[in-house]
Amino acid sequence: MKGLASSSDDEEKVKRTAGVRLRRNRSFADREARPHHYTSRRISLALLAVAAGCALIALYQSQSTKDGPALASRSLASLSEDERTAWSEVVDRCEDLHTPPGVPESFWQRRENDRFAAGTSPTLIRNATVWTGEDDGKQVLYNHDVLLDRGLVVKIGEDIMLDKGDSRTKVVQAHGSWLTPGIFDMHSHIGVDSLPALSGASDTNSVAGAVLPHLRSLDGINGHDLAFRRVVSGGVTTSLILPGSANNVGGQAFVIKLRPTAERTIDSLVLEMPWNVKLPSGERRKRGDPPRWRHMKNACGENIRRVYGQTRLDLAWNWRSNLDKARSLKQKQDKFCSRALAAAQSGRALVDQSGEQENFPDDLQLEALVDVLRGKVKVNTHCYETTDLDGYIRLTHEFQFPVAVFHHAHETYLVPDLLKQAWPGNGTATPAVALFATNGRYKREAWRGSEYAAKILNEQNISVIFKSDHPVTDSRYLLYQAQQGHDFGLPANKALASITTVPAVTAGLSHRIGFLRRNYDADVVLWSSHPLSLGATPQQVWIDGVAQLAESFPPASPGEDETARRNGPPQASLREDYDPTREQEDDGFDWLNPGETEHRKKPELVERVKFTNVGEVLLKDGKQSGLASLAQAEGVRAPFEVVVDDGKIVCLSESCGTALGVKTVDLKNGSLLPSLVTFGSALGLTDIIAEKSTTDAPAFDPLLDGKLSFAQQQYGPRVSVRALDGLSLGGKQLKTAEENGVGKAITAPLGKGFFRGVSVAFRTGAAHVLEKGALVKEAAALHVAVGHFGSAAPVAIEVAELRALLLGGVTAPKDDDGHEWAPVDHFAEVAKGKLPLVVRAHKADVIASLIRLKEEVEHAGGTTQRWVIHGGQEAHLLASELAASRIGVILSPPRSFPATWDERRSLPGPPLTPDTAQTVLHRAGVVVALGSEEEWMPRSVVQEAAWAQRLSRGEVSRRDAVAWVSTNLVELFGLDDEREEDAKVDFAAFERDPFEFGSRVVAVSSGSRVKLFP
Repeated sequence: MKGLASSSDDEEKVKRTAGVRLRRNRSFADREARPHHYTSRRISLALLAVAAGCALIALYQSQSTKDGPALASRSLASLSEDERTAWSEVVDRCEDLHTPPGVPESFWQRRENDRFAAGTSPTLIRNATVWTGEDDGKQVLYNHDVLLDRGLVVKIGEDIMLDKGDSRTKVVQAHGSWLTPGIFDMHSHIGVDSLPALSGASDTNSVAGAVLPHLRSLDGINGHDLAFRRVVSGGVTTSLILPGSANNVGGQAFVIKLRPTAERTIDSLVLEMPWNVKLPSGERRKRGDPPRWRHMKNACGENIRRVYGQTRLDLAWNWRSNLDKARSLKQKQDKFCSRALAAAQSGRALVDQSGEQENFPDDLQLEALVDVLRGKVKVNTHCYETTDLDGYIRLTHEFQFPVAVFHHAHETYLVPDLLKQAWPGNGTATPAVALFATNGRYKREAWRGSEYAAKILNEQNISVIFKSDHPVTDSRYLLYQAQQGHDFGLPANKALASITTVPAVTAGLSHRIGFLRRNYDADVVLWSSHPLSLGATPQQVWIDGVAQLAESFPPASPGEDETARRNGPPQASLREDYDPTREQEDDGFDWLNPGETEHRKKPELVERVKFTNVGEVLLKDGKQSGLASLAQAEGVRAPFEVVVDDGKIVCLSESCGTALGVKTVDLKNGSLLPSLVTFGSALGLTDIIAEKSTTDAPAFDPLLDGKLSFAQQQYGPRVSVRALDGLSLGGKQLKTAEENGVGKAITAPLGKGFFRGVSVAFRTGAAHVLEKGALVKEAAALHVAVGHFGSAAPVAIEVAELRALLLGGVTAPKDDDGHEWAPVDHFAEVAKGKLPLVVRAHKADVIASLIRLKEEVEHAGGTTQRWVIHGGQEAHLLASELAASRIGVILSPPRSFPATWDERRSLPGPPLTPDTAQTVLHRAGVVVALGSEEEWMPRSVVQEAAWAQRLSRGEVSRRDAVAWVSTNLVELFGLDDEREEDAKVDFAAFERDPFEFGSRVVAVSSGSRVKLFP
């Protein structure tokens, strides 16, 4: 036979080589399992290896005798070179069958990052406050230097000296700023759900089947995603790219670094590509190295039900039936490999009855699931509710596989002991939990989520991770979630670890990322202030030692507040004796007695209250437009006292004395601010936006079929849809908004097309619309949308329709008595300047057309109209034109996020651009306000204002920023006209500084009474 060796010496040589390889790999596996005891046990392991080899030979011989010709074998020396190579690969695979993923021994001696970009200069960061991640995140090194070189952290120490004449090293003076490892986003769809959203740009989900372990997110990552650069500017250096949650098993996930590479390929982004992925570069695993970790996405619950119309019973069977197939395949592989290794030990290869080599039993669609059962895959499972968590953990015991992370996991804080029962049980492999900090209640599964979940899980010794689910939330601001988690009681060390060390450990990559350690990847972020302080922004981001920001973003001059932020994390805003697990007894699903439980303290209504230790009062004083510092006007220095009686401030003084029956509240140098106002979400029209039965249906849009509406007929529609008629008060979303100082909400009818209808302004704390004072303004504004918001009509037709409706309103018809039809013609009210017009628009070109249209209609009618742009992501490009046309802008979202083509020129703000959109518009004199996109967001409006103010570098005053979320919205919608008594003030009382974490609302005004929160 061609290519056969004829010498018995060759046969013996092949046999000896195979035996040596077997022994080498076995000893390496033992070193990985017990690296500190390897030397002392070397002899014992050798004896064990000999015994194991003898047992395998005996097993092979007994099976060959028992099973006959089907287990025939051939001498390795009798094989051709190609056959011998193929058999060697089979033996290699069998040897690795039970080898756990790990770190190659050679890795610890590396002197250069495998991702090092040639030509990158070393960087020395001097005099930083270094958070290393060590000591459970408690270690902080003050006044330390960090040297980056060859893509690694080379040195951490004090006063690191450079070699004389070293001109290559770039020196960055940190001046005491905080330095941390790069952020690791453990749940992202960046690249597979890429921005801007264009046809064919989303490859997050497959609907080809419920169980698709063979799919790979790697095959759908779009390197042109606009989000990459923006996300890096938030300090995110690494992301786990997961498939979506439309399937029981969505497929395999991949960890990528977000640094653009010279190769410009997706493969070059991947961090430690699993060895089963064959690369064009020909990179192969070195003999003796352990496997690399693989990652997989699973999902429970509602998402799969929606896509495939199945019940939880079906979903459970999807898993069980496919895992059973994988288990059968695993057993076949184990049985085959026991024979194959025994044959290799004796220098032979297995052949079938025809004399052909036996192949390793495999199935491309199941092999990843088999690796799940072998414990070689980090399983990431989207799972919200206790029911699903329970079922999935039961599944882990039936098929004996570990779970790395439960994602979303809104109810895990209710059942921490259940998580500890995940296979193998007894808390030996408790899954981590990847949460949103505040994003919740958007669907039934998320209804019972709690902002205190991270705190409770941590107290149960369960690892907490915050994640973005990008683009569901912007991965650029993942740090903000850690900040909010800390604000709700997660210790500072754990909050920072939740986006750095914990995801690195959980993903099996803590040998190179997640910590600031010598010889770790040089993924480092230098912050403008303490990372857990509001508005903390990267000064510079390094990935593999390569600086990612074209220009370093300098920190603000350190005043007293800035110095405090540098010295340590802000205080958490905890409520005393607050137990969120008890809140679930008052979750709105208590049909017998909703909203009434003995365990939750209720707000207290009082007519008279004295606030002590007040640091600031920013309210309207009736003497001037806008907000004023009342204490400054009265010449009163902080801290002072304020007494409110019957809705009026009756005393503002350093001491207001004492009186019987007056409730006293200590604000701890806090503030009285005007009642906050929210606009943009469906607050008041929905409880759970994804549930139709809890949400008012969208308004009909006559342009949806692409035709001009009947509104242009001579007598057209004179009555618009009113949000007031669908208002539903007293819900959980509204309670949350009020408890965070949002006293008023302006809500427009739901809809995505051109025509929306008329919004209503109401008080968030009202029980129903008939309650006195519940409605602030029945018709707050008329709303339309121009752009790509769901209408089938071109923008030109949308603008033409708006022109016709407004010009028609200028010459509104009269009835038989000669009276105008205007009282029910909202377009006529807009045309005559009686009602604001709010136009949803993002694109600068659309906004330019609207500016021209406003001038045209105003000229035709001879009146000044009140127009507002809602959205306005590209409004900064027309700041001076908007100011000249007296058009206000409600920025929504407040932090730019170019989700669509119409938003692609949105201004990123620091550190990518010097200014934010708020600063540019404010500088031009535009009346600016901040909107909220979803119902869970109003709770954070004051933080959004504080963030934007801080990034303005002093150009925007604190007073102006407060107005963005309060009085400017009142002005834009003309809500002042509805006030019954100007002497009464609507306010929110904040304990501590509302522009920092650690503050909370302790009281809000409610007509003549003040509502105190426990």
